Amino acid sequence: MAAFQEVFRRSGIDERRSPPGMVVPFGGSNIVALIDPGRKLKVDPNAHALGIKEIDGADTLRRVMQARDTFSKPDIDPQLRAASLPATFNSDARFFEINGRIKPIGFPGLEVVARSAGRKIEAKLHVAVLPEIKIKVAFRNVMIPGSGGAPAFHAKKPCNEQDELLTMNNIWRPQANIRFERVPSDWLVIDDSQAAVKQELANATGMKDANLATFPDVIEVEKLKSLFVKHKVQGAHLTIFCVDKLLSNGGFPNGSFARSLDLAFISSQRGPNTSAHEAGHFLGYYSKSASKPWDSQGHTLETDPKTGKENRAEDIKMLMRGGGAGWKIPFNLVKEFRDFPG
Repeated sequence: MAAFQEVFRRSGIDERRSPPGMVVPFGGSNIVALIDPGRKLKVDPNAHALGIKEIDGADTLRRVMQARDTFSKPDIDPQLRAASLPATFNSDARFFEINGRIKPIGFPGLEVVARSAGRKIEAKLHVAVLPEIKIKVAFRNVMIPGSGGAPAFHAKKPCNEQDELLTMNNIWRPQANIRFERVPSDWLVIDDSQAAVKQELANATGMKDANLATFPDVIEVEKLKSLFVKHKVQGAHLTIFCVDKLLSNGGFPNGSFARSLDLAFISSQRGPNTSAHEAGHFLGYYSKSASKPWDSQGHTLETDPKTGKENRAEDIKMLMRGGGAGWKIPFNLVKEFRDFPG
């Protein structure tokens, strides 16, 4: 049966929806596979809006095998492997580059079709061509007085802002054409030996005697977010603070987003994609959709399109899942993250 399929996972193609959806960056291109038994179908050119050309299958298959080898290694994170391991293609697969240099195309996208010699449509693909959105983000490791009074990291696992930024862009750029730019910032030193800081902590936590207030090991987000607001980095749309442990909504999450305040937290227990997940909460907060496709905490649940029931094997791959971040952004959700006013 003829069908369009993604070539590389997390590349901006969602083959689980019907018809599949594809994100192409405005001014750039993406590639898609066409499963074409008999190799006789013709893809409509859509020359008024897209550039479509068939590309070398041998080179593409070589790159697919390299990706399979990379993500099959035993030390690869299981969630990353589940979301990244490409399919195996046989001789029925053809590969097409779709170029988005002519004009932007919004959702639900322009329909691209593959037809038989008799002009019957055998496969469909929706293509959205999206201009780049730039989000400025700052990272601040929180510091506290250590031995001898010298500042020490609050987190046992401080963040490396370059690593965090790289993963965020590896997830968001190919799937939504959203690029994060780092705003330089200093680490945040919170010295709870100072009277003013003690008073802030006492006010935030409801302590009557400010002299007893200390900066806690576990950051209770709802109580302490007001303390962090004034430490947001000027010029950044989103500031992410790295601390040791978090308490939010009755649990101890890897990360947390403070709604309406444009700040987020990541903990020592975070995964490699926690910052990307919290950025999704930030972007989703600005969605103008009348009925947002996530729960009250901003998480999605991947269901089987046929039964409507939870599909755990697919849900674990998703960036905005509850209980831990995956790596994939479904095509139908991309538009929900692109309403940020800038």
